[in-house]
Amino acid sequence: MSECLGMLGMTESPAVILVAQRPGPSTGLPTYSSQSDLRFVINASQGEFPRVVVAPGDATEGAYETARAFDISERFQVPVIILTDKYLSESYFTVEGLNQIPVPPPSTAPESKKEGYSRYRVTESGVSERLRPGTPGVVVRYNADEHDEDGFTREEPEIAKRMQEKRLRKRRAIEDHLRSLETVKVHGALDSDTVIVGWGSTKGPILDAIEILREKQLKVGFLQVLYLEPFPAEKVAQVIGSKKVVDVENNATGQLASLIRENLGIGVDEMILRYDGRPFEPVELVERIEEVL
Repeated sequence: MSECLGMLGMTESPAVILVAQRPGPSTGLPTYSSQSDLRFVINASQGEFPRVVVAPGDATEGAYETARAFDISERFQVPVIILTDKYLSESYFTVEGLNQIPVPPPSTAPESKKEGYSRYRVTESGVSERLRPGTPGVVVRYNADEHDEDGFTREEPEIAKRMQEKRLRKRRAIEDHLRSLETVKVHGALDSDTVIVGWGSTKGPILDAIEILREKQLKVGFLQVLYLEPFPAEKVAQVIGSKKVVDVENNATGQLASLIRENLGIGVDEMILRYDGRPFEPVELVERIEEVL
């Protein structure tokens, strides 16, 4: 049911979508957990359009990144997907400071923009002024077919090319914005020769595991990739450097590892994967990490 995602891309409508993963294909293990939909949410729907994918690792990140997701979605008029899983979404946490999370105001065009208003006006950033349908004194056209700046359906090659390039320019603007945010987090021993990479709900078990390893006098760092699309290649490369990289994921194919290879041109050294519907346990993870160190 990803047609609606494509419609958001074409109409340039803001939306925040929560995807809580469980094992597939089909109904799979309907009451268990997984991290197997990363590639799906990055590429879901027909056509090419920018989106943002963020994967919180705990409830605190979930709360703050949800607020940030609404801001990004409104700011750039793109869908933002919050990628979680059954394990994380059904866990219990205590989160403090929720009343301090800033709530961004809706991003709309000022009243002065009404005269000569075009919903899809071509801009350098790709982001057009957005008035809501029903705004007095102006006609606002949203169109899920290819269209011109005023929202009228058009099929001429030059118009289709111009509007596609306009929408795709948002990706550069989004990347510039994300550089100022904490798109990755580094935990554990920063001076270690080995770094674990992971995302989402593996955060908790990995943090427990590296603490156990520390008590065993084994230093390991942990790179948590929080934003997965657009992929923060520069920040990931800075942390990885020439270290040995161990990928930890709850899927069978190492989907984060494939993103690292795609965006950095390097492969991980080892993969620790679990895909039986159960989350990692810290003691089990320690044993498997020790095997590959």
